[in-house]
Amino acid sequence: MSVSIFYSAIPVESSLYQRLQTERALMLLMERLFPYGNGIFHFFEIEPAEVDEILSDVIEGHQNILGSESETTAWIDEFREEIRRTREAYPGIEDRSTMLESIARIERRLSQKLAEQQVENASERVRRLIEGVQNFAPHLSSEDYRFGMMSVPLSLVQEDARLLREIDPDTLFAEQEDEGRYYRDQFMWLRNLYLEAAERNEEILILIE
Repeated sequence: MSVSIFYSAIPVESSLYQRLQTERALMLLMERLFPYGNGIFHFFEIEPAEVDEILSDVIEGHQNILGSESETTAWIDEFREEIRRTREAYPGIEDRSTMLESIARIERRLSQKLAEQQVENASERVRRLIEGVQNFAPHLSSEDYRFGMMSVPLSLVQEDARLLREIDPDTLFAEQEDEGRYYRDQFMWLRNLYLEAAERNEEILILIE
């Protein structure tokens, strides 16, 4: 089965992080808007007409969470403001995101490399850093969503970053054909995300579609 996996770093000290674990409406918006654009912190930079269309789809059927029209507008405004505040307080957070497609080859190649380095449970550790470790705010996740949002806690982000730092993307995918370069780039983006998040003490949110 082909899947797309979306990733974004999130500062654990941000008010956005705290509110996502306590306010269901904000969690709903985060979950549903996460795959669009160039990362959740760029969502409101999408063309306004497209933003309106996406939001209309999210709102439909979720009045039980978002409330009346005025309450829904207030929640969306609040979410937009949290995104703005987080970007302002944590410069560059908007670019600490990536997406993977067709992960099987990356997972297989990376597992083999870690096994060669005698890393214990190499396959499980690779699956963990690609797919996440635990559900993020499972008590607030939408029951009708096929996949809930996953997360990699800070301690494991730092541990995984130490492993990834030792792996050169050009060596892992040395093939020169277009397909080899495609997988190299995908792995490089994931590696860079972990390294940058670890350096800044950020967790990683993951959504599988």
